[in-house]
Amino acid sequence: MAKKAKRKRAPAAAEEGSQKQGTPALDRIAALLGLYVVKDMEADEAAVKLGNVGFSDKEIAALIGVTAGYVRLARFRAKKKNGRKPRKKRAA
Repeated sequence: MAKKAKRKRAPAAAEEGSQKQGTPALDRIAALLGLYVVKDMEADEAAVKLGNVGFSDKEIAALIGVTAGYVRLARFRAKKKNGRKPRKKRAA
């Protein structure tokens, strides 16, 4: 039989520090500011802008009313569109 790999558990103090610590009021303020900034944008552009600011895919999805998968796809398309240059054709 094959052995199962054991997961190492981090100490309790390290787990608390790694999680986001924020108050519900600050989270609401951040969400409101995010909505205000992207109110007249298309969903794709809004997803990219909010992602650049630091919102997670789930947070963006909740703000603009789409799924997290849609947000990931929109951000991927924007990266692909803006980040890569077209390849030159090889001379035969």
